[in-house]
Amino acid sequence: MWFAIDFSSHVPVYKQIIDKIKMEIIQGNIKKGEFLPSIRKLAETLGVNLNTVSRAYRELVSEGVIKPVRGEGYIVQTENLENFNRLLLKELENVVEKCLKAGISYETICNIVYKKTRGDKNGNT
Repeated sequence: MWFAIDFSSHVPVYKQIIDKIKMEIIQGNIKKGEFLPSIRKLAETLGVNLNTVSRAYRELVSEGVIKPVRGEGYIVQTENLENFNRLLLKELENVVEKCLKAGISYETICNIVYKKTRGDKNGNT
């Protein structure tokens, strides 16, 4: 499977599934017109309840990211997830603001961003 779920995270499992599928689309690992695994198959692979995957897929359908194809499954119908990117950037802005208010220096924040994007791919700081 292309992703795993963090069961110790405070983020609900269905939201993790949504975010991870969106990231796979953004990164080009899943392309427009490709089918996602069936609800049953993905639930089995991730070790989660069918209803959890079903909820994630319903949310993705309502956002226009995927669409159901009768008798076939769910197909990716978008390559453009601008709204998702906008939300991620807003989240980043909020985290940076919190870090600065907590006294973490600009240089430290930039160093972390640099390591995550260019330097140490493991994100070690």
